[in-house]
Amino acid sequence: MGISKIFGRGFGTTNKKARMILYLWLVNFLFCLIIVAPVWFLLSRDFSRSLFEERLVKGFDLIWLADLIYKHQDVFPALFGWLLIPAILFLFFSILLSGGIMGRICAEEEKVNLSNFLADCAKYFSRFFRVFLISLIGYVIVLGVIFIIIGKLFKLWTDKASTEWPLIISSNLKFLIFILLFTIVRMFFDYVKLTLVMEKSKKAIKATVSTFRFMGKNFLRAWLLYLLVGLVFVVFGLIYLGLERILPKAGLLLLIVFVWQQLYIFSRMWTKILFFSTEYHLLWLRKTP
Repeated sequence: MGISKIFGRGFGTTNKKARMILYLWLVNFLFCLIIVAPVWFLLSRDFSRSLFEERLVKGFDLIWLADLIYKHQDVFPALFGWLLIPAILFLFFSILLSGGIMGRICAEEEKVNLSNFLADCAKYFSRFFRVFLISLIGYVIVLGVIFIIIGKLFKLWTDKASTEWPLIISSNLKFLIFILLFTIVRMFFDYVKLTLVMEKSKKAIKATVSTFRFMGKNFLRAWLLYLLVGLVFVVFGLIYLGLERILPKAGLLLLIVFVWQQLYIFSRMWTKILFFSTEYHLLWLRKTP
């Protein structure tokens, strides 16, 4: 089966399981409230009913951030801790929610409801957490060791450069290579988790070895499919940024900006499910005669 047909099947599964987007959005929204609330109270107290408030509404400004840090030097260490704890919790919730998403995708004929979604979250959390620990080794090897070696090879080229162009080109190429290597590692461990779910296995190391064998035969097709979904993600991002620039940012019209931002978050959740759905259908082909 070609990539386009697998993508089409993944697209259909994603829309069929679209109720999960609401669950993911609710978790994301609650976490954002927890993280943003302390900063919002500081800004509201210091800048409300001032001309500076209008500048804040228009977007991020390093000047007001520097002023705020200087004025509240004793507050920001505590605020950093307040942000760090939710960030760690969100990492655990991401692992937890991945179990719910993949569990419902693999139960292709079943309808999604909150009960079976949460049941899958709990069922696969410990397995996916072990995969997460293994993935740290993968990221260190690929994004650490291998990328450093690639960087040294580029350095051999740029050290002999007589103009700035080789530096500019090598910098952009290294960034592109970093992104591509990141997608490979992330894609690989997506397949490891899907293997655990599809095979109803608890052995993360065995699933990792099995995924190595699968990638040996299907790497190019799997990666191209992953990049295709990644392109959809990029297009959504560009559309969001393009319209966000021209949307009004004053008074009640801020509601339009808020709604547009939430729609973009919905699109990101939809794309996340699409990643897993297309990977599931490619992996499912391996199990069919």
